[in-house]
Amino acid sequence: MNLLRALAAVVLALAGQATLGRIWPEGHRFVDVMLATVVWYGIAHSQRGAMLVGCAGGLLQDAWFHLGAFGTEGFKKTLIGWALGVLAVRLDLNHSAGRFVTGGLFAAADVLADQIVPRILDQPTHWPGITALMVRAAATGLLVAAIGGIVDRRRRRRAAFRE
Repeated sequence: MNLLRALAAVVLALAGQATLGRIWPEGHRFVDVMLATVVWYGIAHSQRGAMLVGCAGGLLQDAWFHLGAFGTEGFKKTLIGWALGVLAVRLDLNHSAGRFVTGGLFAAADVLADQIVPRILDQPTHWPGITALMVRAAATGLLVAAIGGIVDRRRRRRAAFRE
């Protein structure tokens, strides 16, 4: 059941990113829905689950949206899922402020990894600028906090319905 939920989260994130691209073509510079899903999954679930969602989501993102070397997004998001799992085991991040801060920090880490991973493969890189980095960090933090809040509300409703 958890595998189906993870698959549903990845598919919804892919659909959200594609829809965002149709509505706002430059939106991918500022909002990464798949990264928000990886961060939320890493906070709320296990390290292995975060790595699986990161790998699957990153590879889907590579296949659908990127023209560079296949696998760079998959590698980055798997690495982010691993690092987040290590951090989430030691700290309680599953609350609104923790989700927001973690989403922002890992969005910045994703942009920094965007500068390192392609260079390893002799691919060109592009620095988005500090303003785009800050907007992306804030947007990802808000998105992770919103996803976590929605999931928490649904869990509380289900628990109240069962009683």
